[in-house]
Formats: sequence, structure tokens, C-alpha cells
Amino acid sequence: MRGKIRFEEKKLEKYPSISVVIPAYNDAKTLELTLQSIFNQEYEGDMEVILVDDNSTDDTPNLAKKYNLKYIRHECNMGLAKSVNDGVKHASYNYICIIHSDIVLDKKWFSKMIPYLVLDDTVAAVTAPSIVPKEVWNKWGFWEKALHSWEILWSEKVKNYEYGGEVDYTPIKNDIFKKDVFLEVGGLDSVTYRVACEDVDICKKLQKKGYKILSLPLPTYHMHSSHATGLSTILFRKNPQLSEGQGVLFRKYRVRAWDINNQIFKTAAIITLFSPFNPIRILGVLYIATIIFGNAVRAFKVQKDLKVLFLVPPVKLLDYFLDVIYFWKGFITGRQRK
Repeated sequence: MRGKIRFEEKKLEKYPSISVVIPAYNDAKTLELTLQSIFNQEYEGDMEVILVDDNSTDDTPNLAKKYNLKYIRHECNMGLAKSVNDGVKHASYNYICIIHSDIVLDKKWFSKMIPYLVLDDTVAAVTAPSIVPKEVWNKWGFWEKALHSWEILWSEKVKNYEYGGEVDYTPIKNDIFKKDVFLEVGGLDSVTYRVACEDVDICKKLQKKGYKILSLPLPTYHMHSSHATGLSTILFRKNPQLSEGQGVLFRKYRVRAWDINNQIFKTAAIITLFSPFNPIRILGVLYIATIIFGNAVRAFKVQKDLKVLFLVPPVKLLDYFLDVIYFWKGFITGRQRK
């Protein structure tokens, strides 16, 4: 975070109209909480809500009927980036709030966020940290907790933030954009990215144009329906999609973006294993072991379960190699898997 600023609530003489875009896919369990938090906003400007249903097979269509909103349904599953773009295309107003279907907002979130976007022409978007509530964390399974222990640690860290500032990217799960600027850079790249890394990509494009992205200490609550998925889904679908996206970013921008540096170091460590020199091989083994056992120790501190220390290291070792393979697959192909 750069240019750290202490958050102060700003007021506007007139609050602009907002279009709220909610991309949704099989998130009915959390979607109603999201919709309730949006329709309960204490916001003085006009607001429209656009729900983009990416061909859900759950109760999402029926939930949509309960609320006064625009409902768009894809005839087939087209991915997160395409859903957001379609919602923005149907938006009536120039301020676009993109909210994932498992995010819950405080009642004055819009009112506190929007002035920072309206009052500065150089700011393209405002965002905020999202935190995982303890009651949500407690419902996760063993492997979701073990492999995503960093999320609860991050949540504890940011929930009492008093400062905001300029950031390199927004995760596009609780953000407000200026529509004209969003479209100026072509929106999200829905051809290259399907479900991850489209956020970093658009932020790189905005920054090339000279725009800023501000993060404000106004956390939202991430109900995280997507993490109740099981070990195989995490290892063989979600993590590979993320790694491929990172590979694409490295190919396009050749700069540090998110976790790319870690992927380069991971690759280098694997290469050292084939070195004819023992000291170099030992360094590679130590680097890999530090990552694997570091994750296990961190998960143990959160879960207080001895099983973590025995079960997580072999899984993280597999995850390590899969990360590297799919990172370079994304780099070579220039696209994220469908």
C-alpha cells in the first residue's frame, strides 16, 4: 500500500446514482445475504441492482424474483469476467459497484466509499479488504481450513485498520468503478481469464493509463461459499486456475503481480534439485521445505489440530509442483483454462 491515508468520512452535496453488479453462479446459500445487505444500504443516491446469473443450477433464479432488480441469465456458464462485463454493459449509471454473491456490506458502505471516487478524477476505483467471519470459518472443512489458514489470519489483521492508500490491484469482489474508465480499458478480459487474475489484469491496464486504485479501511464480510469445496477441487481445479492466470500475467506484463515472484522462486528451487552440486541441491530442498512446513505450522497455529502437522506437508508438496506446472502452462498458452 502506497501513500497511506487515515480514513475520514467525507460528505457529498449530492450522492451519485449507482449500478450494483452481482455476478452469481450457484451461490444461493449466500446470495440472499448479499442482496439484503445491498437493499438495506443507507444511501442517499439512486441505486439499481443487476444480478448476472451464470447459468446457475441452484435456487438463484427464484431468489432473484424476490427483489426489485434486473436479472440477466446466461444460457451456458461463461465465467466470472464475462458475467461482470455483461452486468456493466446493462448498467444505467456511471458508478459501478461490483459485489460478489458471497459478500455482505455494512449499511453505510456505499456512502463512505463513493466520495473517495467522486472527488478525485485520478482515481478509477475504490476497494476495501474483505474479512472472513469466525462463524463462517468454523463451518469450513478440515482441508479448507488447512489450506486457507492465511485468510483468517489476514481477517484478524485488517479488521481494525484505520488507514487506506493506493494499491496495485483490487480483487473485484467489493469495488466501485467509474464505468467510463472501466470501459476505456476494455473492461475485464473475459477471453483470456475465466475466474481468476482478471482483477490484476484490469488494474495493470488502468495504471498504464495513469489512474489510481484506492483501498479504504471499510471491510466487507466474505461468506466464502466457494471454499466449501473439498480437497480435490482445491488442488485440481481452483488452484490450477489461479496459477495459470498468474502465468498469463507474467507473460503479458513481465512485472511483479500478486504471487508471481513466488512462482519464479518455486521454479528455480525445482531446477536446483537437478544440479550436480550438493550445496545447490540442498538450498533447493531447504526452500521447498520452508514453504511446505511453513504452511503446515501456520495452519496448526490456527486450527490447533495435530493432524495438520502430518497431513498438510505431503498435500502442500503436491500443490507446490502443481502450482509450478500450471503457472508455466498459463505462461506458454497465454490463456486460463476453461
